[in-house]
Amino acid sequence: MGDKKTERWVREASRLTYKSEYFEVHTDTVRLPSGSKITYDWYAARDFCVIVALNDGRLIAIENYRYPADEWFLELPAGHLEDGETPTQAASRELEEETGYRAQNLVYLGWYYVSSRTLQKGHVLFCDRLAKTATRREESELQRVKLITPSYLENKIRRSEVKHAATIIAYTIAKSRGLF
Repeated sequence: MGDKKTERWVREASRLTYKSEYFEVHTDTVRLPSGSKITYDWYAARDFCVIVALNDGRLIAIENYRYPADEWFLELPAGHLEDGETPTQAASRELEEETGYRAQNLVYLGWYYVSSRTLQKGHVLFCDRLAKTATRREESELQRVKLITPSYLENKIRRSEVKHAATIIAYTIAKSRGLF
């Protein structure tokens, strides 16, 4: 093995194999450090934000219907960044649209890559000062607001009842910062 800092894959060709309003799939021909060539599929999608919102000791969560699984999931509010939006702007918009709460103090906690096959980032934000407004959901969003304690969510995670990875990651980041 050579120097880890200089060992890289080299893209020799790339083609767009699928494109929709939500994501793109690319197929690349890649040369490995050994000289071998492989085909590598990856996808591009808009970044999203996940909001850990604490109101009087309770997390603002949603029960969210997910069509592909045909199930309702317990999740923290989340949504994609629109063109030109910062993660903080998107988090403010999404929190109010989905839950009817307006954040008074969003704090950016960081980001993570959602998969090894994309550059899509999940941005995590926290707030604990909120004002009640009204929801403004998109027609396709089937959601119910649920106020829960952090221990309730943690127990659901421990029992593998929370299936939304972004919720698990955001909760873990916020808890590791001592925010509840």
